[in-house]
Amino acid sequence: MIRFASFITERVLSIGLNPEHDKFRDTHRDQIHDIIHRSYKDVGGYGGHESGSKEESQAIHHDINHSVIKAVKRDGKVTAVNLYKKQHGLKSIASGTNGTEQGKTDWKKTKLEDHERKRAWGEVSGAVEKLQHKMGVPKVKSSEAEKLIGKKITPVSGDEYKYKRKIGGHEHEKTVMGHPKQTS
Repeated sequence: MIRFASFITERVLSIGLNPEHDKFRDTHRDQIHDIIHRSYKDVGGYGGHESGSKEESQAIHHDINHSVIKAVKRDGKVTAVNLYKKQHGLKSIASGTNGTEQGKTDWKKTKLEDHERKRAWGEVSGAVEKLQHKMGVPKVKSSEAEKLIGKKITPVSGDEYKYKRKIGGHEHEKTVMGHPKQTS
């Protein structure tokens, strides 16, 4: 007979939502940092900072300190993480996995749960946009984006959902997806 202790343990940490989990912010800080760094490496870096730079690391640590964090932990290791800030509900500002298939599954599960509970939204592009589209996450028209994000945007001609905006001095094409609270 297999003992209970030999099963993989999964624990969802809601740091910043559940005060009892706040101690995990520092306990898992390095793992969360590494996941966020790794997730933004292929797009040049996090927060408009060069990948691997001191400024990028500082920006990641700042957001870990000042965000609501939802992380999935299995056998003591974080497999997937989402950082949120309170802006028109919860705005997803960063997410990533540890690169494993389990991490990808855990990430999808947290995003699907956000959609089903209508509790979060974010600016997305690329693979994340495609995955959320497959999950049925609604798009928000670009005419609402400027109010939601509080930044200057330029709508993309021919697409009522896409827009461009500067992040770290570089222009990026984005789409708002999810369930923001009313902007008015």
